[in-house]
Amino acid sequence: MLTNIETGSSTKSEVLVGELVTKKEVFGHFVGGIGQNLIFTLWSSYMMMFYTDVFGLSPVFVGGLFLFARIWDAINDPMMGIIADKTNTKWGRFRPWLLFTPISIGICLILNFTVPNLTGIAAMVYASITYVLMSMAFTAVDIPYWSLPAAMTTDPTKRTKIYAYARLGTSLASVAASILIIPLVRLYGGENLAKGFFGTAVTFAIIGGVLYLTSFSLVREHVAAESDKFEFKKALKAFSQNKPLLITMIASLITNSALLIKMNLQIYYVQYNLNNLDLMPTFAFAALPGIIIGTIIAPKLCQKFGKKYTLMGSNIFLLIVGIVFYFVGDSNINLILFLTGLQTLQMGCSMVVLSAMTADTIEYAEWKTGQRNEGLIMSTQTFITKIGIAITGAISAGILSAANYIPNGVQTQSTLSAFHLVVTILPGIIGIFACIPLIFYDLTEEKHEQIVKEIEDRKMNNITSL
Repeated sequence: MLTNIETGSSTKSEVLVGELVTKKEVFGHFVGGIGQNLIFTLWSSYMMMFYTDVFGLSPVFVGGLFLFARIWDAINDPMMGIIADKTNTKWGRFRPWLLFTPISIGICLILNFTVPNLTGIAAMVYASITYVLMSMAFTAVDIPYWSLPAAMTTDPTKRTKIYAYARLGTSLASVAASILIIPLVRLYGGENLAKGFFGTAVTFAIIGGVLYLTSFSLVREHVAAESDKFEFKKALKAFSQNKPLLITMIASLITNSALLIKMNLQIYYVQYNLNNLDLMPTFAFAALPGIIIGTIIAPKLCQKFGKKYTLMGSNIFLLIVGIVFYFVGDSNINLILFLTGLQTLQMGCSMVVLSAMTADTIEYAEWKTGQRNEGLIMSTQTFITKIGIAITGAISAGILSAANYIPNGVQTQSTLSAFHLVVTILPGIIGIFACIPLIFYDLTEEKHEQIVKEIEDRKMNNITSL
């Protein structure tokens, strides 16, 4: 039985669940994404530079810390997904986490960008504890947030649109954050980066928390679990025997990693190849049109070509742009900005498609097990994102070391060439490998529609038998 959790009213058809989703609810989910990615962009994009250039930690240690945190996430993220699935409140399963976690996230973010009066091992211990705590706090809201669309509707078209708006919100937040971070750091601290990053973290923590709470007040859950009883064995089966999900996870890891390395090292490229760190906001602004266009066209491309081929096409597009970018060189700033925008078009498109593909596997798992596991399945998105951050963080640290990067010094030509390679052609080379697992992805739109219909028939038969 499908139930409107807020009113207690039930529906007779899953088709009606899609109709229940209002524009206000879609907007509420969109707003939550803005708050989330303001925080996430500051944390994920600037922690490496903060640790190496402000905190004074070695790149090797930072890479090791990122990797250790992601190993812990292998346990923590699925565990949080199960906790979210088992949550049972008057607000639903996932909405409450938007209400109760913003304070903890804000505190952890501020602690991450705090430089205590510590050195040596004590400084490394502080960084390790606060970084892992931030990762856990973010997981506690990120997994419920991305699980919400699956609890708002089972209609794949409407769900893809919800994810499209959400990804638009997160992308806009990423761009806005990238534009604002360096100016805010300068505003709060001038040349004192430690003071500047601390003030920026406090600002983002407050804004992000307010937007989380706004999202909670607007969003509603309409798809109730078929049974209030949660069975752990079925949850494991929903994951381990879910071939489409496993393929999506692999493709997602590769696709996300393609541009994460670029994002990690772009600040070095701007500072040393282009000799102007203050261009960072301009680069962020240049990325905005591509992200918006990619996010908007993703649902239309999925309807015409299917999610699988839309994702494959976007990665091929990224490689083509990267090849052109590589041969352009570092002299024409306007062309560099334009090509950067084309790269982010792929980012906007792929994020929507991957979220929708992951959500589709929820019904696939329910079809096999009879139990909806939105939280556990959508936790794979957070887990894959963090694994990507860890792997690319370690790779980025390795690139800095191999390229003989000198913090705050004069770089050699080989170092500059490495930065150029990373921001131009490397994302496309990595992204093209995501097409390989997608060859074996067979959860087509037609098959998913058939699965949803079979699930509905089962539920109607159960109602009739009662």
